[in-house]
This record gives sequence, C-alpha cells and structure tokens, in this order.
Amino acid sequence: MKVLITTDTYLKALPTQASKLRDKNLPNQLVTVKAGTSLDIVDHAPYEGVPDSAADDHVFVQLKQSPQGYEGIRWFIYGLHAQIEGTEPDNNPQEDPEPAKATSASPDKQPATQKPAKQQPKDYGPKVSIPGISRPVGIHEPIYFEPVPCNFTWSEFTKGGSRIPVNAKVTQRIVKLAKYMDGVRSFLGDRSIHITSGYRDPYSNRRVGGARDSRHMYGDAVDFWVEGLDLVDVFYKLKKYHPRGGLAVGSGFVHIDLRPGAAARWTYAGGPKVSLW
Repeated sequence: MKVLITTDTYLKALPTQASKLRDKNLPNQLVTVKAGTSLDIVDHAPYEGVPDSAADDHVFVQLKQSPQGYEGIRWFIYGLHAQIEGTEPDNNPQEDPEPAKATSASPDKQPATQKPAKQQPKDYGPKVSIPGISRPVGIHEPIYFEPVPCNFTWSEFTKGGSRIPVNAKVTQRIVKLAKYMDGVRSFLGDRSIHITSGYRDPYSNRRVGGARDSRHMYGDAVDFWVEGLDLVDVFYKLKKYHPRGGLAVGSGFVHIDLRPGAAARWTYAGGPKVSLW
C-alpha cells in the first residue's frame, strides 16, 4: 500500500492545523512532504473525531519506514492532500450468493363492473428492529421514503435482515449510503444495481474475509454490480463521480465507500486490472 501526496503538505503528529504544531516548536511533530511523493505504508485509517471538524478530514497512516531525520512512523495527513493506493494483501471478501427471490404471478384483472378491492397496507415481509428507528421495519421495505422511496431495501443492505446494525450511528450511515447509491443509480442511467454485500457486523466481516477495518462494518460501504454494464466501465465512470471515499473493483463487483479523509483506490485479488486514478 502507498500514500500518494498530491499537494505540498505535512506529516503531523496530531490531526490539527499545521500552524498549531509549528507554534509548539516541538521536534518530530511536523514533517514537510512535497507533491508527487509516494510513501509505502503498512496500515491506514480515516480519523473520525468530531463530525464536520477539520480533524475529521485527516487520515492516519503507519509508514514502512520513518522519513529521514525523524523517528516516528505514525502520522496524520490532511485527506485532501493525499490519496491511498492499494489494500491489505489478504483483503479478498467472499460472500455467499444471495438466494433467488420467488416471485408471485400477477393477479387477474377484476371485471369492470366490480368495485375495486380496498387498498391493503403493503407487506414488506418479516419485521426486524433497527437501532435508531422507533418502529419495527420490514426487511423488504425501502430504506427511506422521502422525498421519493429509495430504490434499495433493508434486505439488500443487511443480507436479508441477518446483519442488523450494532448501533444507531451505523444505521445513519446506511441511510446516507442508500441515498448516495440512488444518486449513483441515476448517474449510471437508472439501471438496476444488484448489491452483493452491504453492511457487515464484525463477525460476518471476519467470516467472509473482509479487511481488518473494513468500511462495511461502519455501514458506509457497498459492493455491487450494475445490470447491463461491464465492471471496468462502471469503475471508470465512477472515478469522476466519486472523487473522495473508497473505490475498488473485484471479481464480480465494484466497491464504493464513504470514508472520510483521503480518497482510496485499489483492486481485489482476481479482479480486472484498471488504472486506479
């Protein structure tokens, strides 16, 4: 994995403004790095502090070796000044295929002289309790209804209701991601999007071989394919539509996530070869 520096910036000991660290006049707290620099890293993670704060736009990286003249290998970088390339060598999730859904035949039309039947409440299937939602939710219910119903259901994002969010914050991220994916769907010509993996609780993430700190566990990542479009075409179309967050392509799916901080791009083992940036 590498961190690519896109703008003259700093490696920082803390996720704060460079001027504040400079004023402290402490050694090994602030390292200047030039645009075009590529640094090998062994780990990285978005810094998620106070929402909408400047600190929330930083990414934490662990370098393979310290910059010359400095001892530390763990630094923060302002996310808009860097790009993360690559992923963990063993990050190759293998989801079980979704079972085919049974479809019922359309009912016969009623004779014109017959009064229409009384409208019945729509049945969204078995109900589950979702943290942060005050009522039970049908697993086939749209994730939101306003201003128009979402194109995605709770079943699609929670593996048929088997992966319930661990808390309300994860639920909020899922709703935000569903809204974003409705935008992706529109951008790609309103073609059907098939979700192969949405939210994963920590146990499910380990079972399928997901990354150690996978964004699927945060509720803001989704793997999918688009009906009628090639995976590589989808990836290249989304590079401009999705300039921040995570974007990757694997064997049979494209990955999108809404991580804060630096943009991240990679390919999974067995996936097609693409130009990441």
